[in-house]
Amino acid sequence: MINAILLLAAIFLAYKVYENITKFGCKCDNCGKNIKCDDEFCIYCGAPNKHKEAYVDTKETKTTNETDTKFEYTPPKEEKQHYNYYDVLDDLDGIIVALMAKVAKSNGIVSSDEATYISQRYLELAKLTNKSQDVIDIYEEIFNREKDRVDNLKEFAQKLASLDEAPKAYVLKILEELTDVDGDTRILNEIKEAMKFSGDKNSSYYEILNSKPTDDWETIKKNYKELVKEYHYDKLASKNLPKDLIEYAENRLKEINEAYEALKKLKN
Repeated sequence: MINAILLLAAIFLAYKVYENITKFGCKCDNCGKNIKCDDEFCIYCGAPNKHKEAYVDTKETKTTNETDTKFEYTPPKEEKQHYNYYDVLDDLDGIIVALMAKVAKSNGIVSSDEATYISQRYLELAKLTNKSQDVIDIYEEIFNREKDRVDNLKEFAQKLASLDEAPKAYVLKILEELTDVDGDTRILNEIKEAMKFSGDKNSSYYEILNSKPTDDWETIKKNYKELVKEYHYDKLASKNLPKDLIEYAENRLKEINEAYEALKKLKN
């Protein structure tokens, strides 16, 4: 029993010594008594504690150093690919997007079904041309710029005509599927006609009238009347089409009339 009491007394004494060292680890420069290092003044003589500033600095330095060793790992971000608008526009995927824009807007609006079909093709085109999905931003820009332009339809149709047979068939398949969504085949027919342009003026007149040099005059005249009906201002104006598309139709009608008059003279 006595041994137990002595052991407890020894433990208590050791604790008090430890407490004294940690709490009163500094000496007052004035009276020499032990005081707490973070006290402002000596509790015995009232003299200022000159050790406080050094004690606080040491404490803050330790905390700062401990904080500095902590860090969070942030995985590196995949570098964004940057594409030039005009480089993409001249590539196969850019040509397809531009032509899709013109076909989709042929009736004046781009429907939600058309938009869904086009967005699905974007991913397909990026993979086809070995580009990252970052190029889709360029596709969107091409689409928005080209959807209301009909003045350069023949230019893009000629680019399409210059492709090899396999990519050409692939593009036409996409345009035909997009046309099936809306049902308006007029722009697709324009593209196909422009693709057949040979450079010979008389040949182009036949092509404009959806005819062949071997057709008789009655067949050519019938085709002419159908085209005039299709591009007549009154019919297009009733659809509330964009102004640019109306102007294109007017120019197209002029071409049709010019071709008809030229072939009329040639045949007669």
